[in-house]
Amino acid sequence: MLENLIVIDANFILLPFQFKIDYLYDIDSKLEGRTVFILFKQILDELEAKRLREPNATKFIMNLKSGLTYLENNYEKYNIVYNHLTKSNGESTDDFLVRNCQELKGKKNKVYLASNDADLRRKVRKIGVSTIFLRQKKYLSFD
Repeated sequence: MLENLIVIDANFILLPFQFKIDYLYDIDSKLEGRTVFILFKQILDELEAKRLREPNATKFIMNLKSGLTYLENNYEKYNIVYNHLTKSNGESTDDFLVRNCQELKGKKNKVYLASNDADLRRKVRKIGVSTIFLRQKKYLSFD
């Protein structure tokens, strides 16, 4: 059975509270077959590092807490897999995501990267990975 693997980028975790978007539901309901959401430890580490670097960024911290709570609350309902991989030395988080999307794609799955980072989306599209992003701050676009 075909699986849709959705790799979640850091900026997507902040969406539910920021833009009132239930992205897990939106993605799951639009794709055929089984959908699995993949959240890498690298992404959580990156968000935590930003939180520690910017202790006065209250809006960011509020969005982060609510985004993580959203994932926890929907853990049972949607197939969310926490993957413990982190980037290797000298590798950027973007390169880490591109490399892991490529590896997942090699296993004959349909792989999507959920990200609002246009540069990163361009990089993964070059290797044949589809992307999901927020358009006009209110709906998700698939390409």
